[in-house]
Amino acid sequence: MKLLFVTGSLVHGGAERHSITLANRLAARGHDCSAVYVKNDPSQRHRLELPEARVHCLHASRYLDFSAVRKLSELITRFAPTAVVAANPYALMYASLALRLSGAAAPLMVTFHSTKLLNAKEHLQMAFYRPLFWSAACAVFVCEAQRAHWRRRQVFGRRNEVIYNGVDTERWRPW
Repeated sequence: MKLLFVTGSLVHGGAERHSITLANRLAARGHDCSAVYVKNDPSQRHRLELPEARVHCLHASRYLDFSAVRKLSELITRFAPTAVVAANPYALMYASLALRLSGAAAPLMVTFHSTKLLNAKEHLQMAFYRPLFWSAACAVFVCEAQRAHWRRRQVFGRRNEVIYNGVDTERWRPW
């Protein structure tokens, strides 16, 4: 498979860590993986074990940066992924817009790692993100309770799966 992983940045967060781990492990199994991050925060870049040519920053300068969407669209056209995996709603927005712009037929999958909307701005953003979830081929939640939480709030993909959130016991071993 040719997989394109899209994250909002490479900050130290759970969604970013999961995306990096998944891209690394799938690449190690022989899949052709690339990674794109929207905002220039490469805090975990050193963890990505992909070739330099397979990792791109869009350098978005504002929340919705249309030049960054165009860059992602061009990367999608050049890479021709068989699937695009977006981590969380912000990356989903960029991936959705870029896929439409590119005309690529790759299915879009979104992983979602949150149950909290902290303020009025985030509630308004979710109203915009909700239709993007509906158009995703698959939404992946980190536990059954989280999936049920968002389902009640009309946030779901065409297909919905749970991949349980866990701890990498090798990395966080206490000894």
